[in-house]
Amino acid sequence: MQRLRLPLVAALLLNLSIASASATDRDLPSVTAESVVALAKKLSPEMAAAVLDADSASQRVGAAGVQPDPVVTLQAWDVNSRGVGQRWIGAQQTFRLWGKTDLERGVAEADADAAWHRSHAIEIDLVARVKTAFAQYNAAQRAVALSKSLKQRVDQLLELLRLRYGASSVEQEDVIKAELEAANAAADVARREGEAKSTAARLNALIGRDARSPLGAPKGFPSLKTKLTLAGVQDLARASNPQLAATHAQVRSATTAKKLTDLNYYPDITAGANFVQRQTGENSGMFMLGFTVPLQYEAKDAEQRAASASVGAAQARNEALRIRLDGEVAEAWFRLEAVRKAIRIFEQRQLPPAKLSIETARSGFDAGTTSLAALLDSERRLRAIELELLGLKIEEQSRYADLERLAGGSL
Repeated sequence: MQRLRLPLVAALLLNLSIASASATDRDLPSVTAESVVALAKKLSPEMAAAVLDADSASQRVGAAGVQPDPVVTLQAWDVNSRGVGQRWIGAQQTFRLWGKTDLERGVAEADADAAWHRSHAIEIDLVARVKTAFAQYNAAQRAVALSKSLKQRVDQLLELLRLRYGASSVEQEDVIKAELEAANAAADVARREGEAKSTAARLNALIGRDARSPLGAPKGFPSLKTKLTLAGVQDLARASNPQLAATHAQVRSATTAKKLTDLNYYPDITAGANFVQRQTGENSGMFMLGFTVPLQYEAKDAEQRAASASVGAAQARNEALRIRLDGEVAEAWFRLEAVRKAIRIFEQRQLPPAKLSIETARSGFDAGTTSLAALLDSERRLRAIELELLGLKIEEQSRYADLERLAGGSL
């Protein structure tokens, strides 16, 4: 029962944390992956709703597995013109025996356990989406910096060509090319800044803040574990995935409900007593004992068949989810491995030559041996490689977050 009480405590703490969130938390969070995840857990209405749903299910346990309320009766007998001849004051209580109340409580506890795991699944899914959105925000900010750096270099080149035009071998066509390139660079900066604002709005919405709330500069991509095995992640997912745990609880609930329907053939007992008060003569008492007669066998047989089908369906859903989970983990793991290989290729075999190409082109342009077109091509090539590398790092963060979501938590 300690676990079942946890959602209530969590809900209270969550409400308190939302109410007491400081202006600093709401306006200027420290923008790291860990800080935005912590803020999302504190402020997200989606998370609050999931916790309260789990608490609602846990509270229903207290209403299950109890005996019916007793019935108090007041009766008047021999009522005529002379008044009431007898007054009966009594009470009746129905007892559900044979372990029916324990099984009802077991069903409610299993349902509450499933609700708790579903709440945990929503939290883990939210964390994965926040981490992916943070990676996109971080990459968008980095792309803005790259675009501004390129714009600055092109502007400096354009200024140099304007100064040399007419005084050296610089032709008007080169100046025009540089002006067009500078305009393209300025447009790219504007587009990248718009994308950065868009990713910031998406991240704010996931956290539970206003889309226009300011976000500080991100502190880079979080470090990820590199030594992961597919079998290890699959084993962790089978043991810790909350959706799979929820289906386990649903199987337990359906199995317990099936046992409860088996007891429908056993009668319930009703006991009662009356105090008889007479106007003349001695007062006396009456006692009563009754029981239900389970004659509707066809209905009870149908209930058993329905309960058996529910057990089979719950077991099939659990097995289907386990198989699908293994497949999704393998899919995410292989994609993560492929992305990491691509990142290594870009960092080791494409980025260094592109940087060297720019240095060579700049030296050659200053010496008059490299054309303006070749210099601009090398600048664009380096920027394209850097942006492609950013996209790969976003995908790496996203695939890793998918693996954590499937595994049920941090790897």
